[in-house]
Amino acid sequence: MRRVLGVLGVAALFVGGLAGCEVGSTLKRSGAPAVLTGAELPDLIGAEPGDIVAFRHSRIDGEPTWTQIPVQVDERKVIAFGHQPGTNAHVGQTGSVYGTAATGATALQYADPGTFVGADGDPTFDADDELVFMLSDAGGVAPADAGEPAGVVPGSGVAVRADDPLDGGASGWVYLFTSPTLDPSAGRDYVTYDFQLVSGDYKTTYLRADGPNPETSVVTTDRYRIGFTDRWFETEWRTRNAGGLGPDLLDGHKNVFAFGVCGRSNATFNDAEGAFVANLDGPVRAIRSYVGANSGPKTQRTHFFYRDREVIRTDLRVHAIPAIADYLDYSASAVGMTYRSSTTAGVTIDGVQDSVSSEIASWEAVHGTQGTLLITNRFTTTASGLATTWFHRDQTDPPEDQCWGDDHYYGASGAHIVGPIANTDPASPPFATLTGSRTIVFLPGTTDAAAVTAGATAVADDADHPITLAAAAYTP
Repeated sequence: MRRVLGVLGVAALFVGGLAGCEVGSTLKRSGAPAVLTGAELPDLIGAEPGDIVAFRHSRIDGEPTWTQIPVQVDERKVIAFGHQPGTNAHVGQTGSVYGTAATGATALQYADPGTFVGADGDPTFDADDELVFMLSDAGGVAPADAGEPAGVVPGSGVAVRADDPLDGGASGWVYLFTSPTLDPSAGRDYVTYDFQLVSGDYKTTYLRADGPNPETSVVTTDRYRIGFTDRWFETEWRTRNAGGLGPDLLDGHKNVFAFGVCGRSNATFNDAEGAFVANLDGPVRAIRSYVGANSGPKTQRTHFFYRDREVIRTDLRVHAIPAIADYLDYSASAVGMTYRSSTTAGVTIDGVQDSVSSEIASWEAVHGTQGTLLITNRFTTTASGLATTWFHRDQTDPPEDQCWGDDHYYGASGAHIVGPIANTDPASPPFATLTGSRTIVFLPGTTDAAAVTAGATAVADDADHPITLAAAAYTP
């Protein structure tokens, strides 16, 4: 009996293990992805990415069983950013992020033949490529007499053990093999990313020198729908509830230097130079990665979309700036929902300001009958002298200009990093680094505060104490 996750209560979605008749993984924190590089899987180096398949081993009604699970390889390469073209008439060429001469700073990027980054020069699975599967698909350890699944290349197996550092007795196992005949997706597709520019084909129509570049791009899974209307405009979040997709809860994921100061915001980022690094859609995850934020043409945001969550990584690469805020602003459809965090008991989102702690929250949650969002936000930096303050606002008529989106703050919250922030542009050494990582887990609507708190704590544990992975040759 294969485990199927339907529209369940929030707490149930954070309990690992398989269905009652299937014995396998004992991981309780099993919602996160498992990501390994080729360097961590040396026995698979040189394999064709499309030949790598994954299995779990478990006992179903007492019978030992191999079950194929989805696995995905995303190829990466080191490539120059290039420079933003002087005009929108510039004809791009493969070899840099901006499609210009391959000069200047470089970075490890996801390869994509659909952008000017292009395909990986090494088409096989190499040391910097990534392999990903979902921990929820893990099983138990294969016994000595388990043999190998049908259809795999004999002797090609690699066992990956996943251990929970917060629960010494909890583990899960996934077994990787090569096969020239099996489909790595195992017949599943957890996420669909439909990248759609209003202008048409990316390489021939995208305005890399001077935007905007409107989109109607959508990401869908059996848990959520996310929409984008331009490169830096993430404007739609809907969770899948018992009655289908809920209302759009998001006004926008927003960035400014200072609240009410609109000289730099997602709107001005879209209206200036920019380019896409990758738009990838696989069975386990989709990836959306882009650059270009006014005088930070190498500043980059990468979205990873998994079955129940989005992970957003932002790499600041710009000259010294005074500050940066990263916050979520909800739509009027969120009115009546509850905002709570690790530092604040529940307050109602209603356009009326509440007393919310200014202490940095390790997790946040917004929940109600409309949907449930569990959120973490982390920053890592080599810069010194920075202070982080917490922003929360619930006002239908705020005094500040909103820069873009609607004219209201509905439960808006996030971190404001106040500097000055030292130079982070690798083209102008010495430079510091500053990276933000935000995770949003999308769940059905609930008003169960205890379940939401438990679920959000688990998401924070994923961020601060991730499941550890170790690989070794499998020799039955």
